Order: sequence, then structure tokens, then C-alpha cells
Amino acid sequence: MNSKDSFWVQVIFWFHLPIVLIWFGLFAVPLSLWPGRITFHFFYIVGIMSVQLLWALYLHKFDIICPMTSWMQKMRGFSLKDERNNGHSFIAELFELLGIKLSYKIVNYLLFVTLIVVTIQFVWFN
Repeated sequence: MNSKDSFWVQVIFWFHLPIVLIWFGLFAVPLSLWPGRITFHFFYIVGIMSVQLLWALYLHKFDIICPMTSWMQKMRGFSLKDERNNGHSFIAELFELLGIKLSYKIVNYLLFVTLIVVTIQFVWFN
């Protein structure tokens, strides 16, 4: 994110934060505190990744692409077909703001790992 971003780009950027915090933060919530956490977490991640996959297929890509990130990048002047749009990640951009360089591919691998972990939890521990 840079200082030239419009108000709406910043709104979309920061709207990602609670989604990502829930995505990763639910791993830290004990089942004694929330017995239904595994089921919710599984469907939360599957739901979000399904939307991202459907959006990517709409863009003729086989990937996971966040529609909110696409809209944010479009507001920054990148067309939906531009790789700077499709190869962009909120998580990577947030970590870059924190001084840590992460690639889009690393973020996608991390998201798939979380999908595998919550699937294992859902199948074996639910």
C-alpha cells in the first residue's frame, strides 16, 4: 500500500485484515472455549477458497485469486488480465509493509497448507 492509494483502495485493503486474522487466528482458539470451532473453521476456509477459485476461473485462470484484491488492484489502475492484478496478495503486501518480503506463490502455498490442516481436523477430530 502506498500513500497515493485512494480512500476506497485503503478500505478494501484493511477490510482484508479481519478475514485473514480469523483465517489464521482460529487455529489458536481451544476447543474447550468453542467446541464448534473446527466445523466453522473448515467451512470458513473452504467457502473463501471456493469464492477465490470461482473468481479465478471467471478470469480464465486456475488459481486462487481474491475478488477484493482484484477490485483493489483495478482501482490502482491494473486491468483484471494484468499479472500485477492476478499475481497479487493482500498477505504479501501486508508483510511487505512490515518489512518482510513474501511472494504471491508462498502465500498461496501457505493458504493450501491451512486448507489441508483444517480438512484433517474436520475429518479426524470433529
